[in-house]
Amino acid sequence: MFESDRECNTPALRDSTVNPMTNSELADKLRDLRDFLIIAGYEESHATRYTQIARYIEKLPESIEDINRERRLAEIPGVGKLVAQYIREIIEDGVSSKQKEWESQAPITVMELVRIPGLGAKTARKLFQEYDIDSLNKLQQADEARILPEIQGVGPKLIQAIREHIAAA
Repeated sequence: MFESDRECNTPALRDSTVNPMTNSELADKLRDLRDFLIIAGYEESHATRYTQIARYIEKLPESIEDINRERRLAEIPGVGKLVAQYIREIIEDGVSSKQKEWESQAPITVMELVRIPGLGAKTARKLFQEYDIDSLNKLQQADEARILPEIQGVGPKLIQAIREHIAAA
């Protein structure tokens, strides 16, 4: 979904038989889904389940690809029928229908924001919802316009991290 796709574009369909997804890769994608949903306005307490499931999947001794192939995803704690469907979609297609559903609420480019060290999903949501900052480009424009110091939760350390991240991008 996003972690390995640094440009934050919706990924093309993937062939899991050629390049099987590791448990760690799926866990990263589930964390990204959580962040994206929070930024898009999804209820945070519901989105947090994806982080909990990600932690569990990372610790599984068995390959998530094998579990998916054997249709045992719902055996994972916290994974019901619907979340199993989302996980299957991520494994097989690289993106879930849940993400696609919420892309009408926020562009996928908002994920560029949470790649900045110290800038989490809640701050990214604030930047997006209150200031229409949905990409690194708009974040840079806000910095150049000296808007960032006025935003609660965006202090000097984060501004420095933003500038360093943009300079390296």
